[in-house]
Amino acid sequence: MQTVAIIGAQWGDEGKGKITDMLAEKCDYVVRYQGGHNAGHTIWVSGKKTVLHVIPSGVLHDHCTSIIGHGVVVEPENFLKELKNVQSITTVDHKRLKVSENATVITSYHRLLDAARESQGPEKIGTTGKGIGPAYEDKAARKAVKIKDLLDKDILYKKLSNGFAEKKVLFKELYKIEVPSLEEETERLYQLGQQFKDYICDTFSILDKAISQNKKVLYEGAQGVLLDVDYGTYPYVTSSSTSSAGILTGAGNVNGKVDEILGIVKAYTTRVGEGPFPTELFDEVGSYIQKTGNEVGATTGRTRRCGWLDFPLLRYAIKCSNLTSIALTKLDILSNMETLKVCYAYEIDGKQVDCAYPGIDLFKAKPLLKSLKPFKDDFKTNEVSVELKAYIDEIEKGLGIPVGIYAFGPDRAEIKFNKTYF
Repeated sequence: MQTVAIIGAQWGDEGKGKITDMLAEKCDYVVRYQGGHNAGHTIWVSGKKTVLHVIPSGVLHDHCTSIIGHGVVVEPENFLKELKNVQSITTVDHKRLKVSENATVITSYHRLLDAARESQGPEKIGTTGKGIGPAYEDKAARKAVKIKDLLDKDILYKKLSNGFAEKKVLFKELYKIEVPSLEEETERLYQLGQQFKDYICDTFSILDKAISQNKKVLYEGAQGVLLDVDYGTYPYVTSSSTSSAGILTGAGNVNGKVDEILGIVKAYTTRVGEGPFPTELFDEVGSYIQKTGNEVGATTGRTRRCGWLDFPLLRYAIKCSNLTSIALTKLDILSNMETLKVCYAYEIDGKQVDCAYPGIDLFKAKPLLKSLKPFKDDFKTNEVSVELKAYIDEIEKGLGIPVGIYAFGPDRAEIKFNKTYF
């Protein structure tokens, strides 16, 4: 196969980074197509931890070109800090890392507005406060600053002015906070743009040419399908298209298809922030999973809520993102537990619901749980216990697609393939 997409099949934090890192070894390009630095991909190589936020995970492979597509929102200062960290690990220049000239810029105004809404607004939705939502708002309103605008101070000032008039009223009258002047923000962004101008280019054409030349391309999603602005548990979602549909709008694909869409699934379910969570555990089992799994956000530092694996949500993710196989991660966290359960359906208003379609109210969903025999694998050999095989079989049967990869730790050596990708 030539093209593979990696999609989070839950609420994010499924372990996409390490799977991307493994598959990047076999491909020519890794493309990020949505989101911003509100995502965090943690990769372990030979015991060394690397956390990436907006730079694609393929950057750790010397032969691979990483692309930040036009569907991504980029905060220039954060990008440069992350680039500096990566360059302390491996050699990265503009030949191996490309930033779309049409990607949207996250400004100081976006960040300040985001934080003010979350802290002073009437309802918290769990935003990271990094300016992601307001940047996408300006993009949809046709008032966004694009990456290429950073290279021309006059155009940059004009673009900032276009979106500032309304924000100025919000900052002064509603939220009562001080913000940089237009002149200050223009100068700040212009100087930052000068520092990474060599990375800015037309990534759509580069990707178009690569696919036409039969290069192997890996699309890297951030967050998860259930946080998709259209498909997710709205309004407790992010502001971009996290499903496979976002590839066409946020990066481009010359033939309009992806050969394999791999959904990353944690062996249990977690969620950061607000919103419904049918299988959430409030007892010592949930606490054990949280502590043992170190369920703390790589970007936010927030503790993740934990619960059993949720088939209705996964069935929905498979349908709305056209998943063809899954990678099952963090199996080691469930090993040696005294109980093991999966949610095979919900009960809502006295009726059984097998798929979490958008029309149902997840706040009303009572999980219907099935108990399975716990497994006690130590994963020191390639042998899989009867109990673990039964757990994987239950997942494949319940979801209707194969488990192509399973992982029992964060390192490359702790990821096993049941299916060939690339």
